[in-house]
Amino acid sequence: MLKLKVDRGYFNSVKWGGYSIGISFVRQILLVPAFMHAVGSNNYAFWILLSSIVLMIRAVNLGQLHYSSNLINLGYHKNGSIKDELIVAQGANYIYILIQLIIGAVMAVPLLLSAISTFSVDYIINNNGQYSLLLLVFAKVIFQYNNLFLLRIFEPLGKIKTTIKYQTIGELFDFAVTVAAIYLTKSIFLTCAAIFASNLLFSIITLLYVKANVPFVIPFFKGLSVEKSWWVVKSSFLLTCSFLVEKVNENGINILIPNLFATAILPVFTTSRVISNSVFRVSNAAVIPLMPDIQKHFSLANPQYIVNRMVSFWRISSFVIIAGVTVVLPLLPYIYTKWTGDKLEFNLDIVCYLIMAVSIQNFGMIINEFLKKTNHSRQIFIYNIIKSGLTVVCLFAFAYTYYSEGLGLAILVGEVLSLIYMLVMMRSTFKPTLQVNVIVRFLVPVVLFCISLSLYMFFLNYWLFLFVNVLILISYKFTSGVTINDKDNLTKP
Repeated sequence: MLKLKVDRGYFNSVKWGGYSIGISFVRQILLVPAFMHAVGSNNYAFWILLSSIVLMIRAVNLGQLHYSSNLINLGYHKNGSIKDELIVAQGANYIYILIQLIIGAVMAVPLLLSAISTFSVDYIINNNGQYSLLLLVFAKVIFQYNNLFLLRIFEPLGKIKTTIKYQTIGELFDFAVTVAAIYLTKSIFLTCAAIFASNLLFSIITLLYVKANVPFVIPFFKGLSVEKSWWVVKSSFLLTCSFLVEKVNENGINILIPNLFATAILPVFTTSRVISNSVFRVSNAAVIPLMPDIQKHFSLANPQYIVNRMVSFWRISSFVIIAGVTVVLPLLPYIYTKWTGDKLEFNLDIVCYLIMAVSIQNFGMIINEFLKKTNHSRQIFIYNIIKSGLTVVCLFAFAYTYYSEGLGLAILVGEVLSLIYMLVMMRSTFKPTLQVNVIVRFLVPVVLFCISLSLYMFFLNYWLFLFVNVLILISYKFTSGVTINDKDNLTKP
């Protein structure tokens, strides 16, 4: 039987993760009416495209940042010293930041920006769109380095709470500045300028705080070696490609949609995704604090701990998602209308498909994070290729018939088939620790929930939806844990 014990620090981390969820949820909820009221739906669509481009540029350095931070965490647990890891990681950071800024400068050329966004060159120049993109790129590249490298230096010290705490404070500050700027200036360009100034200020304060509170010397230029740092760049290349492919699925499709369908449908899709992603944020807050300990036990070849955490996560997070959606779903049309000021049409099919996709994605999330945090680049790359590749192929297929609901269905197809690959791969990794019947036992309720959502889409019968979901939730009471053989060894994927 599964027995899960976690220390007090985990719950403190989850508490700050919960604050992060709240901030992210409020941010996504308030930014839509704030931008719609200040600049209108057409300019809001341009903002979405600018944000998507910036997020894709940020993805260029995600692989290296995760790879270097993982080296630091794993190296500390093995050797107790991370001097060399910090030096090579810092040099790799400088290389990738330079690449990101060059890409941002190229993308900001009005002619190219127009080709990507479908907005005219005149519109971009008249609204300072190229300068808005440059400011946003500078701001978010700095903020990324701050959140995903500097603050993660606390993790090997067992201070994941500190990392999440200051990441959350940074998100709150960034959100407050964005809302205040767009409300007061009613200008995307001036809002981007305010975001740049605030992100730079927060990053400087964070740097001073980290330097004063960690026992490590954070190198800036002294001791850096281009040759050694280039080794990190090459070693993290596959992980970098993996993150780029992943961000195509998360943000890149926002750039594809206006070209495949119409610009007008982009705000409908992104607002629908805000609803589904708010569900996913709950599981995100629960799984991230587990990762430093999972990294530690992976380095100690202890599969028992890792599998126990996976099983507990599946049971708790799926229960919360199913229960939450069951209560909120019938209220969504009313909430959506008030939220968007009745300027966007609620599309139930897109929302339901996206919620199905999120419930499937949630099941694989802890596996995904485990692979990222242990630098299994090849497995993550294949997973993201399957997911993003299928999503894009389906988008083109649905665009051919102009089936707009296919925007949600395409994402669901990608999530389902990529999860199958991930489960097969993890089964071989933890065999015989992670048994097939254990996976099936916790996956079946999620599949039944997706069937329940499908029935609601077709029949619009909430009582049937409620009845089926209550049975699914009751079934968790009879879902036992997993018995693990303490002598099992961890098999490398």
